[in-house]
Amino acid sequence: MKSIRSKITLTYVFLAFVVVVALGITSSIKIESYFYDRLVSSLSTLANVVSFMMQDESIVGAEQLDSRVKTIAGLEAVRISVINADGTVVVDSDVPFEHVKDVENHFSRPEVRMALREGTGVVTRKSVTVDRDFMYVARRISLDPATDLLAAIHIIRVAAPLDELNRNVGEIRSIIFIAALVVLLGVTVVSIAVSRKISRPLVDLAKNVEEIRSGNLGKRIEVHSDDEVGMVTRTLNDLLDKVNADIGRMKKLEKFRSEFLGNVSHELRTPIFSLQGFLETLLDGAIDDPAVNRDFLKKAHAHASRLNNLLADLINISQIESGEMKLSFHNFPVKEFLENIIREMQPVAEQHHIVLRGRYPAQSGNTQVYGDKQRLLQAMRNLIENAVKYNKPYGEVIIGFDLKKATARIYVNDTGIGITAEHQSRIFERFYRVDRDRSREVGGTGLGLAIVKHIIEAHESTVHVESTPGKGSTFYFTLPLAGMQV
Repeated sequence: MKSIRSKITLTYVFLAFVVVVALGITSSIKIESYFYDRLVSSLSTLANVVSFMMQDESIVGAEQLDSRVKTIAGLEAVRISVINADGTVVVDSDVPFEHVKDVENHFSRPEVRMALREGTGVVTRKSVTVDRDFMYVARRISLDPATDLLAAIHIIRVAAPLDELNRNVGEIRSIIFIAALVVLLGVTVVSIAVSRKISRPLVDLAKNVEEIRSGNLGKRIEVHSDDEVGMVTRTLNDLLDKVNADIGRMKKLEKFRSEFLGNVSHELRTPIFSLQGFLETLLDGAIDDPAVNRDFLKKAHAHASRLNNLLADLINISQIESGEMKLSFHNFPVKEFLENIIREMQPVAEQHHIVLRGRYPAQSGNTQVYGDKQRLLQAMRNLIENAVKYNKPYGEVIIGFDLKKATARIYVNDTGIGITAEHQSRIFERFYRVDRDRSREVGGTGLGLAIVKHIIEAHESTVHVESTPGKGSTFYFTLPLAGMQV
């Protein structure tokens, strides 16, 4: 598998290679074209010079023309041919005058035919006469027929050997090739450096991710930039925080689950074992003993009731903590709500010789609060029941509310045994009991205050407790007044 560093380097080098090759080819073609165009222009100019020279009245014969042509050709290092309309070579700077008659007819030469047809012919080819590569520029001319010789001449052809031009073009191509190699080498070096700089954060990120994958979820990756890599790093750190938080919650839930199952099994075991003991005793013959059978049945009934209450509370708290508890919020009169609760709980209070009283602000009869009346009724029952059961004989429980700004503070105050400070922060935990023996004695399930806590929190409020050991406790929470809820 190729590393990202290699991929970046190869990408840069490949792109540089394509660009350099394209530029090299384009430059080479342009330069070659430039030199060829210059050569064509130069040869065309020489053809015009020869044409002008031929109009000199001193030229009266072929030998004089041959001498002049050889002089010009020698100065310019070119080959000049003067050709008749029928293709016969009159003079040629590269052929001795006495041998010109032996030169092959040039009528079939492509540059000559092109010049006769179009006026100018430009061709690059190997000369049959001298066996060298030449560029030929043939010009059709029209001269005043001062002599029969001039009257017959129709073509001036100027040719230059391509050896030097090809050599110059080759040298330029070599320079371009060397420059391309230097550029590619430079690009390669720069690409390696750039790829290292770009890939280093990614390589470090990959190593850190591998370490995290191996189980080090406490690992945090340093952020060194504000680019995409930095953004990915921050996102990964945030994800790790969420994962760790989720793991923490899962561990906490697992701990709660274990404790919950242990507490549930313990709480269920006690009444079940008691029921089983009483029933076995009755089946073993105590049912026929009038002195004990009724007492055993009462105790069995009490444990069955406790078991039923425990199961009901377990169902409630399971629905609450699983999110299945549905709330229906409405406005309702708070004073009427509390008076109804007091009437409902009065028999329980009388059974324990406790006095229940209501306390309300003056002129508060029409005060309404916003909440789920049925769930709040359940919470208040639990608070009042606790206030009654953990009260002193012939004690008192006051249920009321007071107003503060846009809220009503609802409270349950008792004259009971109170709660020490060390226990006050934990009494809302499931199955937590300040006095386990007394709690079982009065039939508590250990879930009442936990249910109260969840119901009040579902109303975006908090249940508080203020207590003095030996003097009593006050539980309270707030609800928004009607029309004041957010």
